[in-house]
Amino acid sequence: MRSPIVAMLWEHWQLTRVEAAQRLGLGIVAGSAALALSDSGPIIAFWILIAAHAFYWFSIAKLNGGRFIDGYKPGFPLHLLYTRPVPTAVLVGVAMGYDAFFSAALYVVSAALLGWAFDKPLPLFSVAVYLVTYHLTATCVQWSTRNRVAQWIGSTVTALPFFFLLTNRVASSLQVEFSLLEDALMVLVGLVSFGLTVVGVGRQRRGGATASEPRAAGSAGYPDWLVTLFRFRCPTSSATRAQVWFELKSSGLPVLTIGLALAILVPLLFAISIAVMPVRPAAVAVALLGVPAVLFLLGANAFGIRRRQGRRYASSFEATQPYGTAQLAGLKVLVRSGCVLAALIAVGLSVWTSSSLLSAWGGWADGPKSGILGMLMVRRKIADALGGLTGYALAAQAVLVFIAVGITVAGLAGLEALRARYPRQVLVGRSLLLLWCLGIILLVLARRSGIASASLVTTVIRATPWIAASALVLSTVYLFWSGLAERVLALHYVYGALVIAAAFGAAWLTVLHAGGVQFAGMSAKNVAWILSPVLLPLMTSALAPWSLSRVRHI
Repeated sequence: MRSPIVAMLWEHWQLTRVEAAQRLGLGIVAGSAALALSDSGPIIAFWILIAAHAFYWFSIAKLNGGRFIDGYKPGFPLHLLYTRPVPTAVLVGVAMGYDAFFSAALYVVSAALLGWAFDKPLPLFSVAVYLVTYHLTATCVQWSTRNRVAQWIGSTVTALPFFFLLTNRVASSLQVEFSLLEDALMVLVGLVSFGLTVVGVGRQRRGGATASEPRAAGSAGYPDWLVTLFRFRCPTSSATRAQVWFELKSSGLPVLTIGLALAILVPLLFAISIAVMPVRPAAVAVALLGVPAVLFLLGANAFGIRRRQGRRYASSFEATQPYGTAQLAGLKVLVRSGCVLAALIAVGLSVWTSSSLLSAWGGWADGPKSGILGMLMVRRKIADALGGLTGYALAAQAVLVFIAVGITVAGLAGLEALRARYPRQVLVGRSLLLLWCLGIILLVLARRSGIASASLVTTVIRATPWIAASALVLSTVYLFWSGLAERVLALHYVYGALVIAAAFGAAWLTVLHAGGVQFAGMSAKNVAWILSPVLLPLMTSALAPWSLSRVRHI
């Protein structure tokens, strides 16, 4: 309370401390893994750190509301400070300086630690100047206006030059150096960004700038136009049919529509890339990321957990439906899994057929783009492997894929519900997992340096899967026991989960047998490890209704 500047810095720290720890931990762990496992580790680690620390603080930006995909709502997010007798230049300078210099400091700390630990130096202070300037321009675009169109255009115009400037420096080597003229130009850009932000925030502080949105705000979840794209009446003859209708309307059909649109986009990009060479990197990126995006982005949040200003909660409609929690969770997971699987099939077939056009790209696939040739070889190997399978093996693979998609959807939905009900506990668990991964990487590094003994590293690495397996078994037992004790799970639901696990196990054994795995002569321990994935459908089938029950009965 002695100084308004110190007070504002303290408030910023309170808002961003959790996010700062997450960025620092993810950058160090992922960068350590890249340096330890890849020959191109320094370049990969450098881009990981840039990706972790180039964004402005989401915990501050989302104070205005909105969604991450839209960059949140434009305008100065700390508008509650307008009533304080502090000059606008100080108000803006503290916020912009904290965002820019603290993010750059986190990058320098991460890069210095990784460079010292692995004896592979990464660029430090030259990139710090670049990050400070980029943050100043990004916050200027975000905070100086409340017009969303200006925000979108300004973000694109300012981000692309910075991206190409850094890409050109890293293309030849990792020595990122800027000339004196470039440094002076970046300082000038930072000063101009600060001045424009002060002017824009001053207008907002006096009420002279009004918010402008080019489209109506949608409801939670998918946009209204996508939800209402397919119109058909809700069946009233059965509560189950009505619930299935609701799940299809609210999320299932939008997921399927997005998947079909992506399936159409992939061959279109590949066809355009034959004549337009700059489109080829985008076509490859969409093809490689299409299936993971559909599975992990569109398949997540099957329970419809809402997010607003750092708070997660279930809607009143979802929480008060007169429907059993286990049945409700099962219907939500089944409907979302079916739609996600259909979208995956469409995208997978689209990528498969479009990859045949890679041969028409000619010499672009040579040299640094030799990874394209690897994609063609993988495509040929998959075709040969599928062609040699019997009908039973193909049916087993289909069952395995469908249950695996259901496991993913149920696990992601349960995790999202747990984050809404137990945010601190989930944060602690994720932090412990990151620390454990970092500890293993540091042990391997210490072994290479001769600091730690080989027996210690071997013991820790061998103990890790046993700890994970024990946690999986204990979690499954507890979830079923707690669900039965609290009457969330009924006996017929448990029997259904056992049937699904048995089907998954049978399909898994069939696929292994088709792949040439022979159990005769294997030790009991190896057989147990090979069959351990059977526990996943059991655990997620209990986690989904248990976590949804926690959210519905807060």
